[in-house]
Amino acid sequence: MMGMFSRLQRREGEKGFTLIELIIVMAVLAVLAAIAIPRYNGILHESKVKSDAITASGIASAARIQETMTGQQVIPTSGYEGLDENYFEAGKSPSSGGTFALGGGGNDPYVVTWTPDIGIYSGYVQTVTEGQVFTPKTSS
Repeated sequence: MMGMFSRLQRREGEKGFTLIELIIVMAVLAVLAAIAIPRYNGILHESKVKSDAITASGIASAARIQETMTGQQVIPTSGYEGLDENYFEAGKSPSSGGTFALGGGGNDPYVVTWTPDIGIYSGYVQTVTEGQVFTPKTSS
């Protein structure tokens, strides 16, 4: 036992790390990476969906402003194409996937929907309703 202990001790003048120390550090880093990477991806996906919700809210607000200014309900032909470019920039698409679709209006609130294709949000229709707080959906 003493022989093994004396072999593990550094001799005077020797510098650097032992192989065992390097392996332990690498194992700790691997465990930390295994925990951090999935959490990072989840946060990234959630931020994309929430960013899209802000854009969708802008589409709904722009539709209401256009309706108020023109006196006519915005009726999109597809997506939100019925919305005039003077009120909202054309061609915006969700960073989480899918396409925005505008509905409602008139006496009803405008509603914008899209279906992301990332992470736990994939395949679940996200809905932003004018005047309501958005909550991302991960199940029906």
